Amino acid sequence: MNRIRLFAAVLAASTAVLSANAQTLKMTHQVARITAYEASTAVNLVVVKPEQKLDILDPSVFTVETNGVERNVKIVYPCDDRGEWTDNGDYLAFGLELSNARGAAPLVSRGMGTWSTAYPVKVSLKPGKSIKAGGKKFTAVDCATGHALRNFLSESDFFRRGTFTGPSTGRPGDETLTYGAYEPEALRIDGKRNPLIIWLHGMGEGGTDVSIELMGNEVVALIRNDIQSHFTTEGGESGAYVLAVQCPTMWMGTAKGFGSGSYPSLYSDVLKSCIDNYVEQNPDVDPYRIYIGGCSNGGYMTVNMVLRNPGFFAAAYPTCEAYADVNISDVQIQQMAKENIWFVQSFDDTTVRPTEYCIPTYKRLIEAGAKNIWVSMFENVTGTDTPGQRLMGHFSWVYVFNDQVTAAQEQSTADMKPSNNGGGSVAPQGFNNLFDWMNAQKLVDVVPAPRNAR
Repeated sequence: MNRIRLFAAVLAASTAVLSANAQTLKMTHQVARITAYEASTAVNLVVVKPEQKLDILDPSVFTVETNGVERNVKIVYPCDDRGEWTDNGDYLAFGLELSNARGAAPLVSRGMGTWSTAYPVKVSLKPGKSIKAGGKKFTAVDCATGHALRNFLSESDFFRRGTFTGPSTGRPGDETLTYGAYEPEALRIDGKRNPLIIWLHGMGEGGTDVSIELMGNEVVALIRNDIQSHFTTEGGESGAYVLAVQCPTMWMGTAKGFGSGSYPSLYSDVLKSCIDNYVEQNPDVDPYRIYIGGCSNGGYMTVNMVLRNPGFFAAAYPTCEAYADVNISDVQIQQMAKENIWFVQSFDDTTVRPTEYCIPTYKRLIEAGAKNIWVSMFENVTGTDTPGQRLMGHFSWVYVFNDQVTAAQEQSTADMKPSNNGGGSVAPQGFNNLFDWMNAQKLVDVVPAPRNAR
């Protein structure tokens, strides 16, 4: 009798399990896609593989959680294992509405940053909703993971990774830089020389993972068509190479500690050597059209590189640059006045105050007779990801990556007239866009740049 009861209990339990399995559709997590925005990064696409193909794809029945934040599902579509649309794909992509919640952001540490390695993603059905797959009805979905970002997608995937090692500046030993290089195939095969855009990161994106630099401040915008279309190559194609270089700490690090120009950056020589090596290894780069820029720490390093290597860069675009004016000598100002430079900053920047950095340097350059030195001074930083969103005044790189630097201040030593209408009221050399102006700058001749003793 006991055996009969035991058998009945086992049978009942087995039947219950089978019944539960029949109502739950299992989905295996594949990848998450990270998108860079003006002030953050966020996962906005999740790719899964259902054990059976769904009969109907209806985003309204699903809910997706990323790192504990519930997200609104905007679209569901068949795809390959990387999230690319394909009609008969075995995978599903869930496109999510942008979330400003911190839980949606996978970048967990900005200074010498890292990506989250425990970023839970969960796909579920909304209460009372069901789906059909293979003609069967399912009232639940089993799809959860705690480590989505061990395999993730982003626009940084379009960059080739590399490292370069060279001598430190101001102390014995070597320094190693990490870089990401964007090299459009159409430009590589055209047999002509192509312009090169260099970007140097701010203090929060140092480290050894260049995707932190590329995604942390939306540097990937430099490879998007809006900006690429401003550049023309020797072969007539549109576009430019992009080289984003990352130092392991911060560009303002020196042998005597953190500095703003009073002592040379540890990375002064290795960065120049890295650029030289890249050009040597890529002979289709036009040495007459190398453009350098960066934000904050990277803006400091941009000014540093122009001072140390006069006549090497066709143009510079330092943004909220942190090279203190008091550390630039009159002799350096005279030399710098011969360069092609377009500064960008917001007047309400309290992190790097323009009255101590950009503005006095600009006025000294104008007094020194500069003809092709410009500054776009914005009133504040207003974003577009969330229309009308007011961002920190230090975030003026947002205007660069949004392709919104369309005017400059009048070349004068008088007080600035900040303007959110492009940054000023003047079209430098007749160009109504920073990148159009940059594209037009070309060195008359390339000569070895002398080493500055600073």
